Amino acid sequence: MYMSRIRLQPNASENKDFWRILGNTYQVHRLLWSLFADDPQRNRDFLYHYENAKNLPTFYSVSERTPSDEGDVWNIESQHYEPTLHVDQRLSFSLRANPIRTKRDAEGKQHRHDVIMNAKNQLKLDGIPRVDWLYEAEIVQNVGFEWLARKGEQYGFMVNEHEVRADGYRQERFYKAKGKHHVNISTVDFTGLLTVTDPDLFRNALYRGIGPAKSFGCGLMMVRRPLI
Repeated sequence: MYMSRIRLQPNASENKDFWRILGNTYQVHRLLWSLFADDPQRNRDFLYHYENAKNLPTFYSVSERTPSDEGDVWNIESQHYEPTLHVDQRLSFSLRANPIRTKRDAEGKQHRHDVIMNAKNQLKLDGIPRVDWLYEAEIVQNVGFEWLARKGEQYGFMVNEHEVRADGYRQERFYKAKGKHHVNISTVDFTGLLTVTDPDLFRNALYRGIGPAKSFGCGLMMVRRPLI
């Protein structure tokens, strides 16, 4: 596997046409996929995280092959990514995720629900007056942590609530040309400390991602040794 940092070339930042293609998550998704577009029939074999660094777009990716830019727009730095992991290892992490919960309706069909909105809807169903609700930031923290803790059981790591921050809750709706339909995505940014409980499961999570919406910049957990 490879870990890459993909930064915009300084001269490309002056191109107004370039900035027009960064209008929403789907356009960012298409831009990043173009760096792995060696075969139109190829399935996605990478994860990515998008952020602004000094007001310039920067991507981090984990992939089976290195990204390639044919247009001299990006500065791409890649290196082999084979993390050494062991039980009880402590790591700091960051993760942008699409935390959802799957429920079945009366007909048995599965539906995905944003866990934050699901928590708010449950408060309404319970008849709790809005004035008695927690602030949204507290709901995001509490519900987001619960979701991440469950994922930890599945993916070989453990988290403690006082060592994890869940914030940056964002909802986005955009039109997906392929399939001609709208997509709704909600994201939460997680940062903090974790403990590895199963190195093999956790390595697979680092390579394959956590949660849905991986095609749209979710699921890549980046880790490093704690600073303290």
